[in-house]
Amino acid sequence: MTSGLALAALAILWRRKFYFARATAIGTATLILFGWSMAQYPYFVVPDITIANTAAPAITLRLLLIALVAGAVILLPSLYFLFYLFKGAEASPEDSGDLRQ
Repeated sequence: MTSGLALAALAILWRRKFYFARATAIGTATLILFGWSMAQYPYFVVPDITIANTAAPAITLRLLLIALVAGAVILLPSLYFLFYLFKGAEASPEDSGDLRQ
């Protein structure tokens, strides 16, 4: 599947559809990482460290989830406002005072 997606990325690049080529490149990298993690399962470091051995205590995971949700509640509206302010229409050379045109 990964090689098929990589070949699709090459074909799309050949046709100069860069937006879709970027998406297929992202998919290829994701599938490579997924395949690597499935090949290593259940180990992080063979043969000593498994996924179960490296897990944090349940209370730590719960507190981390709470902190992530609280941070997202603060950060996401701020990011929306930032993009709203700076993603407006592009100014023409006359608007910016640039005399070079």
